[in-house]
Amino acid sequence: MSERACIVTLAILGLSLPACADGDWYAFSDKYERWQKDRPFVLGALHNSVPEDHALERAHRLKAAGCNTLIWWKPGNAVHMFAAAREAGIGWACGSVGGLKTIGEAMKVDGNAFIMVGDEPGDDELEEIAALTDEVRATYPRTPLFTNLSFMKVSHDRYVELCRPDILSFDHYPLLRNGTTQESYLYNVAWGRHSARKYRLPYWLFLQAYGREEEKPSYAYRVPDQADLRFLVFTHLAHGGAGINFFHYYGYQGSMIEDTGVEREASGPTSAHRYENTVASRAWFAVRDVAPEVHVLARALVNLRSKGEITYAGDGRLWDHRAPKYSKHNRDDGYRCSRFGGHGSLLDVRVVDGEDMGLLVGLFVDRRGEEYFMIVNLAHGINQSKLDAARRVRIEFDDGIERIERLNRMTGRVETLRTTTTDQHRVLDVTLEGGTGDLFKWSNGRRWAMR
Repeated sequence: MSERACIVTLAILGLSLPACADGDWYAFSDKYERWQKDRPFVLGALHNSVPEDHALERAHRLKAAGCNTLIWWKPGNAVHMFAAAREAGIGWACGSVGGLKTIGEAMKVDGNAFIMVGDEPGDDELEEIAALTDEVRATYPRTPLFTNLSFMKVSHDRYVELCRPDILSFDHYPLLRNGTTQESYLYNVAWGRHSARKYRLPYWLFLQAYGREEEKPSYAYRVPDQADLRFLVFTHLAHGGAGINFFHYYGYQGSMIEDTGVEREASGPTSAHRYENTVASRAWFAVRDVAPEVHVLARALVNLRSKGEITYAGDGRLWDHRAPKYSKHNRDDGYRCSRFGGHGSLLDVRVVDGEDMGLLVGLFVDRRGEEYFMIVNLAHGINQSKLDAARRVRIEFDDGIERIERLNRMTGRVETLRTTTTDQHRVLDVTLEGGTGDLFKWSNGRRWAMR
């Protein structure tokens, strides 16, 4: 999407407001807007195996984690789980394994949220996926359809041209077992945002909620704790994220729910999977911890659009790099993350207490042109709670900003916060838990765009 730089100067309540660009807000497709209007922000989780016992209890436990959509790739053997999700009061979604006929059997259960046609395809698979997508779209014209992509395996432009998705969805699992985070993670999230904005599509991610042991370090993942999980969630939200699905909930060692009674949870007879042998991992508790805050912030975020450039302040270890060398597409096409240099009346952000792992600054706009911004504390790490990685952050404004508004992630109320005067500028100090972001708006007497 092209952006016009238009400087607007307003004097409301005696405050000088930051410049905003005209035309930054845009609507998604009519189909998606109608679908999202009466639905919550999607927090889904993949059920990678579908045991037959205690289906309703299993669905209720997924709901208790704060998720509102149960997902399973293979609709043919999951109808009982879809029915349980419906009875538990949450939605369900499926893949396309088995084709249109199998999807049709599952769609007899009310409550479908979306259908995924294919998973992580290569360029040579896109024509086949496009053909099946057309068939499913013709049969279920109101149902959102998309293919979940791997960032590096496919041309985004060719995919959108052939498949005409309703949503742009990727997966990314950057939290490594050795305690590090893949250095290309934020680059890739920014790249996905670029493609989503280019085609005015809602931007979804499958985020890591499991761990696994592998000989190759780059494929050995750790089970995320609170700070890790929040880091994934809030970096996506700050990039304009419009939906989150967790990979995965059940059916793999190290998932949100583990089954201690089977050796390989994703294979073998379902009769061996017993509900009494299942236990919640730290990832389940981490999702349950952050989910209510996502639902609160989403009341505003579903009405906002990401604008401008995503920028970073402080330590640059997580973002000061170029495209991954193994990328076959868009090796270096201008997505490099840049350092925050101020934006209108927002002059600076920095960590003032604790180890600085960087801050992320994302800008938003609503349909009236009102501007918002999110600041995310990027501190996270292996086995860290959100308090372990909490940091005090100083936000610096020019002298005209006496007040700033923040959407309270706990209460859902809009708070008016007063800045204080230093030798040079006005500042606001906030404490952000590990991986966590706050959403702000300029205090100009105009209402937030809230559902």
